[in-house]
Amino acid sequence: MSAIDLSSPDYPVGAPCWVDLLVGDVPRAQEFYSALFGWEWRAGDARSGGYPLALHDGHPVAGISRRPENATVPSQWTTYLRVDEIEAVAGALGAAGGQPLGRPVSLGSLARTLLARDPGGTIFGLWQPESLGGSGLLESPGTLAWNELLTRSYDDVQRFQSEVFRHAFDDQSDDDGPRWSVASTSDGNPAYGLAEIGREWPSEIGSHWVVSFATQAVGPSVATALDHGATLLQGPFDGPFGLGAVLSGPEGEVFSVLVPED
Repeated sequence: MSAIDLSSPDYPVGAPCWVDLLVGDVPRAQEFYSALFGWEWRAGDARSGGYPLALHDGHPVAGISRRPENATVPSQWTTYLRVDEIEAVAGALGAAGGQPLGRPVSLGSLARTLLARDPGGTIFGLWQPESLGGSGLLESPGTLAWNELLTRSYDDVQRFQSEVFRHAFDDQSDDDGPRWSVASTSDGNPAYGLAEIGREWPSEIGSHWVVSFATQAVGPSVATALDHGATLLQGPFDGPFGLGAVLSGPEGEVFSVLVPED
């Protein structure tokens, strides 16, 4: 087992910096993502507050939690946004049309976190770092590459993100398609995509975040995922940030694999 290296990129406030997976069958999910991305798993300990971590080359790149049988939310990947003062942000959520879900939780000495819901009903997380700033690696195979927020409440969610996280949005919509923009943090760096779920989408698809993990080649990654119980939902396709494909994992959790553009 690799030693843990807690160094990480310097994530600006409001940037997606961490992801974790909520599933009912944790061992099965760990086996699946290890086969797909080569992750090692470190069992929860005192330093992580009992929170298991996925490691890539010794760097934490994701977390995992067990979904209670009576949970009202499905198995899913959650995107966390970097904050400085979690209580202050939690207090601002309601005024902007969102909702905190419970109270902040400490992950040992790693970070303080809070789950929340935006005006479109999408669940996301707040991440106030302590010893762990976020994912230790970005855009290398098996690590976080991009995040996308797909919503049926485009205007309300864009306004919410602007008010709470001071995100600026660069509209890149096609004339004949649903609206789509790139959110930037206060330092001007692209942070995530905001996409409108159009009328052509099936009605059962609700608002959700999609986590994209980098890969060297989409085809072999898709084949490996399918061999281990995934379902191909879309692609492969050539998108604005590289060649990608959208998959659902063994419990229906949606994610994507992406070959990032240089």
